[in-house]
Amino acid sequence: MAPEFVLTFATGQKVEARKSVEAFKNLDLPPGSPKWTIRHGFYANMGGFVLQPRDWRAFPINSKQLHWLIRQGYVAYPKMTAKEVWDKSKADGFQKSLTCLQTGWFIIQIIGRYIQSLPITTLEITTLSFVLCTLVMFTQWANKPLDVESPTVLTTSKSMAEILIEAGPIAQDVTYRQTPLDFIDNQSPSWLTEVQPHLRFRTGPLMRPLPRFTNDRFPVIGAGPDAVFLFLVTMAYCALHFAAWNFSFPTPLECYLWRAASITIAVCAFIFWVCETYQDGHRLGRWERWYAKFFHNGKNGRIDTLERQRRNRRFIPVWEVIIMTPVTLIYTVARTYIVIEVFLSQRSLAAGCFDTVQWSEFVPHF
Repeated sequence: MAPEFVLTFATGQKVEARKSVEAFKNLDLPPGSPKWTIRHGFYANMGGFVLQPRDWRAFPINSKQLHWLIRQGYVAYPKMTAKEVWDKSKADGFQKSLTCLQTGWFIIQIIGRYIQSLPITTLEITTLSFVLCTLVMFTQWANKPLDVESPTVLTTSKSMAEILIEAGPIAQDVTYRQTPLDFIDNQSPSWLTEVQPHLRFRTGPLMRPLPRFTNDRFPVIGAGPDAVFLFLVTMAYCALHFAAWNFSFPTPLECYLWRAASITIAVCAFIFWVCETYQDGHRLGRWERWYAKFFHNGKNGRIDTLERQRRNRRFIPVWEVIIMTPVTLIYTVARTYIVIEVFLSQRSLAAGCFDTVQWSEFVPHF
């Protein structure tokens, strides 16, 4: 119903995987160690690596936690090549190719109908918008292993208590909610830890530490090229619904409601991006660093102080909840109407909707 949100998660996961590649470049690895790639980053962040301490049950670790463990000398760098990581994936290249072929043929059909001035239905326009998000998702998840069932176990001679004691106050002052290494990265924000408790939903899994990552972490994309690209794709997805602005609907009311819903989802998506970009800058300390750079000559003390303040700041402030709650509800209503109208409009279609593209007209005749 909302493929742009799935696309946002896919883009956020790719950004995190790419960040891990940059982080692992700074490690002093033994000669001949396999290069850490974006596939490794995806694999680690989805819980592909499991830490097995002494006298403690095994639990998953992500790329940031693995980086810290290697740097502290608790575990050895995993000697897995990118090919070995991909070998664990259940992804079917033929299936992906067939899907891309089918979606490509659908796009060609739409272009052909437009060129020959044949009517296009709201169902085809909506499907085209889903196809756009699907193709972009394929590119964002191109290096993500699929359906890995057997994780890679990394053992350490240290007990979990020793690791936490040696980490110092930063580990001892934090009560973990997912794994004992939450002081490094607590998988926040996520549906499990930030949303479900407030909505009084049943939270699971109940076992601690978590036996697996829940894969519901909200994306923190930043303000780089990935964010700009995602914004453009999201707005393109919303804008595709405007293509049906002058379509023939069964009743004039349905036409006006479609137009209103198309405008609504575009405006709501834009408001969401403005609010999220602004708050994301605070989460990452971007605005504070810029302020310190331009008005305090970039003094490190100022940046460090702001960094400590950033870590103690609420991830989702009250003002964002107040704004985004009605925006989300309005978006949901508009999006629901579009989905319903896609099927309601099929009851009264123009006669030309049943005509097929005459491909012979595209072939030169002599």
